Amino acid sequence: MLSKSCEYAIRSVLCIASNQKSNPELRMGLKQLSETLDIPVHFLGKVMQLLTRHGILNSFKGRNGGFFLTEKQQNNPLIKIVAVMDGLQSFEHCALGLPSCSSERPCALHDDFAPVRDGFALALKTHTIASLVASHQNGEIFLASVSPEETRVKN
Repeated sequence: MLSKSCEYAIRSVLCIASNQKSNPELRMGLKQLSETLDIPVHFLGKVMQLLTRHGILNSFKGRNGGFFLTEKQQNNPLIKIVAVMDGLQSFEHCALGLPSCSSERPCALHDDFAPVRDGFALALKTHTIASLVASHQNGEIFLASVSPEETRVKN
């Protein structure tokens, strides 16, 4: 349901916030983030620029620069990232693309698709960046094909 850009955006924001949890003064650079998450740096740069422009995260340039999130930003639900990257229209559309699909006039997949679509939207509204970072810190979830310790930036 999410574009590759949106997937990268969510993983990147969670990685930055997770590293900040370990070291609040830490800023992650684009190259470092790209290598940590195994995301092409040029593609990731465009994603990060869009997230910064929309206030999902912040960045500083220079020697100690990089990306970071404020406490307020860490309390944002994931749906905010999805809204910026993909928009919310996929949570309103019919699985088969019919213009008038509803419970009263369902498409062939409506009864199967609507609960999945609505459940996913609810999860994105419910989970905040901070709540998922806590799960990452506890080793309950992963952001890359490496462990939480390996996604942390070494000083």
